Amino acid sequence: MNNLHDFVDSIIQNGGATFNLALGTAPTSGYVVSLKGGSHTPIDETRQSIEQTINQFIAEKGLELSVDENFLGGWVDDGWLYLDISRVYDNESKAVFVGLQNNQKAIFNLNDGSTINL
Repeated sequence: MNNLHDFVDSIIQNGGATFNLALGTAPTSGYVVSLKGGSHTPIDETRQSIEQTINQFIAEKGLELSVDENFLGGWVDDGWLYLDISRVYDNESKAVFVGLQNNQKAIFNLNDGSTINL
């Protein structure tokens, strides 16, 4: 994944994606943890609707997303597009701890594509 176009493609094709806007990279391993302040928006799941919602989120959260350690996360579930600012940790225990601190229901394991419920 090299850009926002690829980010949107991944959401449409894979159901979700994680992308670092500051560095232009996507993590391939580790544990993704949402920070506080995400959003969810009903969408019609068309590319245009997803792009519009992502662009609005980036406009609102641009300063936070410009930090090297922060990632843009997005996934579609049952007609809703969820977007968040997340961090990626190599250590599962640390990721679980941060997830619990941020009142998250789950974290995502990039290593095997699984969700870890908290």
